[in-house]
Amino acid sequence: MARLGLVALSYNRDSVLAALEASNPRPVALQRSLDSLFGLFRVPFAAYARAAYEIQSVERSLGHLKERLDSLPRGDAEYAALYRRFAAGSDSLASARVRRDQAQRALAVARNRLGPRTDSLRGLMAIWEDSTYREYGSITSRLSSGLGREPISDSTDAWGKAKLRLPAGDWWIYAHSWDAWDPNSTWYWNVAVTGDRVVLDRTTGRRIPRY
Repeated sequence: MARLGLVALSYNRDSVLAALEASNPRPVALQRSLDSLFGLFRVPFAAYARAAYEIQSVERSLGHLKERLDSLPRGDAEYAALYRRFAAGSDSLASARVRRDQAQRALAVARNRLGPRTDSLRGLMAIWEDSTYREYGSITSRLSSGLGREPISDSTDAWGKAKLRLPAGDWWIYAHSWDAWDPNSTWYWNVAVTGDRVVLDRTTGRRIPRY
């Protein structure tokens, strides 16, 4: 399991972002144009990701079958049945690789067609973000200092768990992670701590565009 970096904050970062955006509203038309381009790219990317995942799955299955075959004498009653499954799996792997290669070519076409326009609009969005969030660091530093509770960082272990000792007061757990199925999106969490356990999953986070 991939490790997830997380930060315990003594303030609600979403509230800070909303206050900054109130003075410089988000460029809705620009955002919609980018979202449209992201949607067009998502289709071929997801097709390629599924094809690549299918190959990994078949390869794992074939690996397990080969280990079992190597442990059996050829005259064993189970050997023939396993060998037929291995042969069928090998044929499936060849077909999956063809689908993967086709999906990869379609993805390259989409990247060449959509990439320049996407990069141009992303540059404009970056200018807006730099202007709007320019004071974010200084504001949150003052908040942490004023509350007397600095951010606490950690990361999950191999089992997806982390233990934080938080001083008394209000806390929010902030984290983000790439979306493996969409390169233009990220999973985002900003969860208020209301008990002794916080769960970061699809129900407590949201997928947001990566501008």
